[in-house]
Amino acid sequence: MNKSVLFSAGSAASVCALLLSACNSANLGQSLLNQSINTALTSTAPTVMPTPAATVTESGPTGSSTPVTYKNNARNFSFTIPAGWSQQSGDVNSDSALFMQIPLSNTCSFQFNMTRMQTGFPAEASVKASLNSAKKDIQIDKLISAKRRDESGMENGKKVRFTRGWQIVEKGQPGGHQRIIYQAYDRQNYYMNMMAAADTEHFESCRPALQQIIDSIKFGD
Repeated sequence: MNKSVLFSAGSAASVCALLLSACNSANLGQSLLNQSINTALTSTAPTVMPTPAATVTESGPTGSSTPVTYKNNARNFSFTIPAGWSQQSGDVNSDSALFMQIPLSNTCSFQFNMTRMQTGFPAEASVKASLNSAKKDIQIDKLISAKRRDESGMENGKKVRFTRGWQIVEKGQPGGHQRIIYQAYDRQNYYMNMMAAADTEHFESCRPALQQIIDSIKFGD
């Protein structure tokens, strides 16, 4: 069989697998978020990792008094969390972390999760296939918007592309949740899922802060 046919078939299978992986990653992230909210709201003594400049009272964390910019040194990306938010779990320099607005009952949250793909994984093909699928989801009213989002910058005097990815805004469902999700691959083929979310009933009031966080994500120095 022609080698190009074999590669195309393998690439297509990898892309299909990634599309499922992306969905599973988003669903896992939402599951972890729900667990964190339930634990925080039902515990009488919640264990919370406050952000720098955050304060803790007898009733729990009050959140940071000013916006805080965090950087993941391993993958070389940063993001800014608004004032009034607190880190709930994870480690910024690990493969996942969760932040939430105080009070937690607002359900406004931001989290990232990442996983390393195989060296030969066809990231560009995956992004194109995922974006195409997302645009079709707009037509059936599952999504509000979908767009390509690559991150570029200067390195050693040259402009380089740090990531290739796509960004979506979900259509909320009554009694469910609504999310703004930025998914990308970096140059080492790490797949990253950056998700800003809230229960549907709180999404519009949270949306400016959620969009601000997603927009603040930057790769490179």
